[in-house]
Order: sequence, then structure tokens, then C-alpha cells
Amino acid sequence: MLKAREPILLDREDGHWYETKFDKVYPSISTILSDTAPEHKKNGLKNWKANEPAHEYITRQAQDIGTQSHKIIEDYLSGNMNLEEFDLLPIAHFHNLKPFLENISNVTSIEQRMYSDELKVAGTSDLIAEYNGELSIIDYKTKRKPQIDDYMYEYYLQTTCYAQMFEEVTGRKISQVVILVSSEKNTRQEFIKTCDIYINPMSERIEKYYLNNLL
Repeated sequence: MLKAREPILLDREDGHWYETKFDKVYPSISTILSDTAPEHKKNGLKNWKANEPAHEYITRQAQDIGTQSHKIIEDYLSGNMNLEEFDLLPIAHFHNLKPFLENISNVTSIEQRMYSDELKVAGTSDLIAEYNGELSIIDYKTKRKPQIDDYMYEYYLQTTCYAQMFEEVTGRKISQVVILVSSEKNTRQEFIKTCDIYINPMSERIEKYYLNNLL
């Protein structure tokens, strides 16, 4: 059912947008969260770019490392992995996260594009599978430094939105989101949260986005 109704990712400059098979076009949850981020987060990013001459290179490098790391994990979970085609740092991130990956079982879908007509939003989840025996939305992140719980808040909203999309399509409730983080400091972190506490703030951010863009 999920594959049959996958939306198409559109090539646009104003964020990630998806078109459904019923010709509806929705912004991604990541685009919505970026647009409605607190001002101190937006200002922090602007200040970093203003004070870091190499910010474009650093951003591109981080995106490439993240993309490669995701592909290695996807190949590993699919039982079709060949590390020879990847760079050393993404391979190191994979080996760093591997103890957490052992907790994953009964994979439902990998890189699953979904949307919600109710929320008017779309997105792509890294992984839907059981984690320690509980059906979960699972995301993997590669970072330069170890993270703290506060830094993960936007990811909790994003993955909770994926859980809502999944339930709308399948009728199956996902109560748990899992964020697995590998840093270049050779630390690995596991953040596990219950979706219910993030549903209201996630919905409020989506509502704020649509109110802002109607003005």
C-alpha cells in the first residue's frame, strides 16, 4: 500500500515538495520545519554562514557524507553491501552505528516516501522497522560533534510526522521514534522518544507554516 501511493519528489528551489498521484502538491515536513524554525535557530545559521568562509564546502561535504552513510546502512539492511564504493568516513560512521543497527528487525520499508492529506505534508523516512521489538520510525544522522537531546527536537517532530503519515495510510500506529547519531568524535548516540508528546507541537508548526504562507 505504501509503495502504491508513493508521491513524486519535485525538482524545486524552494525546498522539498512532493506531488501525489492525485495531483496534489505538498511541502515536505523538513521544508515546513525549516520555514517555521525559532528565530534564534535561523539567526544562528545565518551568523555561522557569515563567519565561516568555507560554509558552502562544509555543507556540501556534510551532505555527501550523510548520503553515503545512509546508502551503506540501506545496503546493509537489504543484505547487499559493498563497501569498496564508499569513502572512509562514511564507512567509519557505519561501523560506529553497527551495534545499534543490530537492534533493528522486521524491516517494513527503507527510504519510504509518504504524504498525509489530513496534514497536507509529505516526506521520506529513512527506515520503518522494529527497534528492540517495537515498530518505529528510525532516522540516522552523521554529525561532526556529539549531540544533546535539545538539538534533536526538530528531528523528533519530523519523525513523528512520518509516524502520522504511516498510520493514515496503513491504520497501524507507530508510538516510537528512534534517532541514531554517529559523530566524527567516534561517539554513537541513541535517542528514543514516544511520538504522542510531539504530535501537538508538530501539528502547530504545520498550521503556522500554512498561516504564514497564506498572508
